[in-house]
Amino acid sequence: MEKILLMDADESFGFRFAKDFAETYDIHLLYPGKGIKNYIESIMSMEDNFDYIINNFNIPFYSNNYEYMKMNSGTQEIINSRFKHGEKILISNQMVYSSSAQAKIESAITEPETEYGKSKLYAEKLAEENKDFLIVRSGMIYGKCTYNIYTDILTAIRGKIPLKLDNSIILNPVLNSDLALVVEKAMKDRESHVINVAAGDSMTLYQFGRRLYDSVNTDSCPFIKINAGKVLDYNIDSTRVEKTYKIKFTDLESIDFLNFMR
Repeated sequence: MEKILLMDADESFGFRFAKDFAETYDIHLLYPGKGIKNYIESIMSMEDNFDYIINNFNIPFYSNNYEYMKMNSGTQEIINSRFKHGEKILISNQMVYSSSAQAKIESAITEPETEYGKSKLYAEKLAEENKDFLIVRSGMIYGKCTYNIYTDILTAIRGKIPLKLDNSIILNPVLNSDLALVVEKAMKDRESHVINVAAGDSMTLYQFGRRLYDSVNTDSCPFIKINAGKVLDYNIDSTRVEKTYKIKFTDLESIDFLNFMR
C-alpha cells in the first residue's frame, strides 16, 4: 500500500481526502493546530519514505496576519529540505493568476496582485524544484469538514450571526470531494504538471455566503459585505481537468445545504 503524508489534514480538502481514500492508501496525517513550531517539528520528525507528500497548508487570503501567511511558502521550503523521495503535491490557489475578466487556463499569466497570491506562487516555484511534482490551483473549497471559512458561514447561518465576508475577490467554488477525487487521479499520472480544479461558477466570498443563506432562509441575510480593495477577478477554466479525468464538477444548485448543516 502506497504511503501518503497529508498536511493540514483537518482542513476541508485534507479532511475529505483522508476520509475518501483511507482504505486505498496508508495516509499519515499532520495537524498545525498546536502552533507553527510544533508543526514544523512534526514535519522534520517524519521519515523520508513516503510515495506522496501533500502540502495542504493554507493561511487564507482574508487573513490579516501577513507574517503568518509566509508559511504558505515556508511549508513547501521545509518539505523540499526534508523529503528527497516521493511526489510533492501542492494545493495552491487560483489567486496566483493575474486578475482579468477572461477565465484563466493553466498557461495564463501568473502575476498575483495580493500578498496571498504571491505567497502561493512562491510555494509553486519551490514545488517545481522537485523532480516529481503536482501543483493544484484550486478554487474556493467548501463541503463537509472540520473547519474552514465554509464552516464559519454555516455557523453564522445557523445562529443568524453577523459575519463579515469579502466582496472584492472573484473566485470559483469547488466541492472538497470533487477536489479530492481529481487530486487522487492526477497524482497517479506521475507527471510534473499544473492543473486548475474548480467548478464553472464564479463569485465573491460574500456572494457565496448569500447563495448558501438564501437556499435555506427567506428572511434578511446577516452577512456584512466588506471590500478589501478593488475588484480582482480570478475566474479559472478547468476544462482540461474535466476532459482528462472525465469529471463533472458539482455546482451549487446540486448541493443540499440543509444536509451539510447537520
